[in-house]
Amino acid sequence: MDEMPSHAKRKKYDPPTYARLLSQFTQLMEEVPKLRPNRDEWDIEGDWAATGTIHFVDAVHQPLFESIRHFDCRTIKLVNVDRPAVRITFYRKHRYWLLKDKDLPLAEKVVQIEGYINDLIVKAQVLESKLESLPVPKQAEAKGKIGMFWQQVDQWREILLTPERYEFAISNYSRQHFYVTVNYKYRLASGDFANEQEHLLNTQRDRLGNITQVRYNILFVDTTEILRDHPYQNREVEDYLDNFSIQSQAGKHTIYARLRPEIDIQKQFE
Repeated sequence: MDEMPSHAKRKKYDPPTYARLLSQFTQLMEEVPKLRPNRDEWDIEGDWAATGTIHFVDAVHQPLFESIRHFDCRTIKLVNVDRPAVRITFYRKHRYWLLKDKDLPLAEKVVQIEGYINDLIVKAQVLESKLESLPVPKQAEAKGKIGMFWQQVDQWREILLTPERYEFAISNYSRQHFYVTVNYKYRLASGDFANEQEHLLNTQRDRLGNITQVRYNILFVDTTEILRDHPYQNREVEDYLDNFSIQSQAGKHTIYARLRPEIDIQKQFE
């Protein structure tokens, strides 16, 4: 399916360049201390066990990664370069694509149907050629699959006669492909906070669930800010109220006061 949505194309490296960058990364990860998240002290939520290996790195070590900050590799992701996290939330997200009827010209619908029919025929014929060599218990199962393949061939051939009568959609939604996603808050140069969201690299596994390739996610952390015990969504309010020099409790609320800036400046010249 050439028109299906796909991941952004990654950079291509010649073997020596790739080997050099990978070696630099490996050496860095051996030398740089890794942080151990503390759920009782860090502002961190969610579970990251279902993704690739995550290394939490103190943002003070980020300059060491400058030479590989643009290393675009399928096994390594520098998640938040220049945006050290002050709050982290992990959650699972179902990643899928969906093409609706309006996204599919009639000619494309025909191509997709014909391709699917041909694929079904090949599957049926391959299974039929192996039928006699299968153990008797497996033959019944194989015959059931062959019957299902040919039934679908007949069904889609009928649709192909008048495709304009049908509404179509194509999606990988049913594959139930999940990524662990991280949402993190970081401080801007202005002092305000911003949010970003990134999906993390999953460990690659075979059909039996065995790990075939470990993938690494590097998450830089502001070790000072992440220890704060108040919600960061309210930091702007807190910063504003901290500028009031007079603060008094009044029942369930607090009264804040400060000299107006123009009056304060006048006092300096009195």
